[in-house]
Amino acid sequence: MKKAEKCVRLPADEHFHKGQAIEWWYFNGFLEGEGGGRGEEKAGRNGGSGKERGKGVGGCEGGGHKYSFMTCLFKAEKDKVNLSFLKLPVKTIYFSHSLLFDLTTGKVEKEVLPFVMLSEDSFKAEELKINYFYPLRTDYINYEISRFGEAMRLKTKWFDLVLDNKKPPLLEGGKGYIELPGKSTYYYSYSRMEAQGVVGKERVKGIAWHDKQWSTAGFMDDYWLWFSIQAEDGTDIVCFDYKGKKMATISYGEGDGCGIGGGHGGGGGGGVVGGGGRQKTLPVTFEPTGRAWESPGTGISYNLKWRIKVGGYVIETAPFMEDCEMRFGFINYWEGPLKVSVNGKPAKGFMEFLAKKGVSGITGMIEREVELAMGKMRKFKRFLVG
Repeated sequence: MKKAEKCVRLPADEHFHKGQAIEWWYFNGFLEGEGGGRGEEKAGRNGGSGKERGKGVGGCEGGGHKYSFMTCLFKAEKDKVNLSFLKLPVKTIYFSHSLLFDLTTGKVEKEVLPFVMLSEDSFKAEELKINYFYPLRTDYINYEISRFGEAMRLKTKWFDLVLDNKKPPLLEGGKGYIELPGKSTYYYSYSRMEAQGVVGKERVKGIAWHDKQWSTAGFMDDYWLWFSIQAEDGTDIVCFDYKGKKMATISYGEGDGCGIGGGHGGGGGGGVVGGGGRQKTLPVTFEPTGRAWESPGTGISYNLKWRIKVGGYVIETAPFMEDCEMRFGFINYWEGPLKVSVNGKPAKGFMEFLAKKGVSGITGMIEREVELAMGKMRKFKRFLVG
């Protein structure tokens, strides 16, 4: 009997997969505000901080702010990701990491939710629908990742966005299945999505990137360097160095394409250059070009400036700000927006860097948070068991 081909199948693969150790729904993007600032916010309302932000934060009255963001929902099988020692009545743990960068003021907001609960109707619809919340928060804030035809809704503590596909899905490695040192993974991206919505009370629009990845093996002892690049001509590049394995997949821009079919295709127009569809997987080189930055919180050193060469492109990157480290106890990593040039022309990009020293011993952070959440939910005699 012929074995089933290992490849991504959309839209079915937007949902969760049984038997996988780790799975995640990741997003990043760049947004421009229409002015008026993020407005006054009261504590507990829409995730507000309780601070008065006034008209145009940082004295930018009348002008919109520029933002960047990252958010990721993780699904982990406790017994398959080296967390079996957690004596808790759950098989599946969901957790979330989010960042909001105000590129106008330089402010960075970070949120690490070590345990989140899903609504009963999550993953029940034909299209992707995930609603989740943090049970230890005194005020209720719902988070959402949902598919509506060609568009997706992405809602967090800070923003509420509609993301519209403008290109066919990018399949890493050609089919969305790649072999890595010690494991394999399924991996695809919607590399160019038109974004519109609100950050706080400010209306915004821009461009976003969405990754989906899942694997039967955990990522507890790993390290990697990863970039997403969006060029002005509609070309998108994802490239990484995973424990010495270097790979790049390029989705070329408008006017270059035959399309790859499958899933939610998307088209051009709408203010975000799209179209195209021709893709190619190529070797890539990474060269650090500046001094390393040492985190004051963990002591981990990260190279933040890089020169990347792939398929006739020379890509230069530098961070907007240095301290973009996400600290999660047993996994600490750098994640942030980049100033990018592709063959001398401006582009948009993100970097994720899990250094060799970024993975340390389990601290019990998840265990404490899950136990607190379970205790809180027991009084309602109901809680989520994966």
